[in-house]
Amino acid sequence: MAAGLSEAEHARVAAAIAAAEATTAGEIRVLVLTRPLVSHGFYGLMWAALLALVLPWPLALLTALDTPMLLSLQTCAFILAGAVLIFSPIGAFTVPRFAREEAGRAAAIDHFLTLGVHQTRGRTGVLILVAPGDHLVEVVADEAIHGQVGHDAWEGVCAAVLSGAREGRLADGLADGVTAAGHILARHVPPVPGDANELPDRMIVL
Repeated sequence: MAAGLSEAEHARVAAAIAAAEATTAGEIRVLVLTRPLVSHGFYGLMWAALLALVLPWPLALLTALDTPMLLSLQTCAFILAGAVLIFSPIGAFTVPRFAREEAGRAAAIDHFLTLGVHQTRGRTGVLILVAPGDHLVEVVADEAIHGQVGHDAWEGVCAAVLSGAREGRLADGLADGVTAAGHILARHVPPVPGDANELPDRMIVL
């Protein structure tokens, strides 16, 4: 999932948001995070320490190495494994999925509030947050929407975004996800006379 988006792709997503919002009184914002949700340094050190703890036992059983040598090998294993897992892309694989999901949900709620998505007149704002590097999509809906559709209703939105992104078509996936969100909003929050566009349509990349 690549996060690099051209101006044309930005415009495509903005057009999808405008089209979706034309069918509803709801508001949609899209945010793409280009940085990892979780720093893998902690988990890299944890796995390096585990390796260093386990290493001496098979060596002690299979070789005649004395204790000082085993301790030296243990230290070297910790330093080498720690360096590899912290300073190389391999370290990203040490972060467990649940940690990414918790961080993604926290980031989505934080940006939902920071961007003022909760301040629409009818409390009908929806934020679609995408973290391409973590293969994660989160949707946060304001109380007037969430109370009607619940959390599971947004699974189709997430699936649409991920489907396009995994094929290298992040902008298409985002546009499809926005369209799916628009269909949900149109069913539960139809347009009203005099409804104004309260939030910008252009997506944000951080």
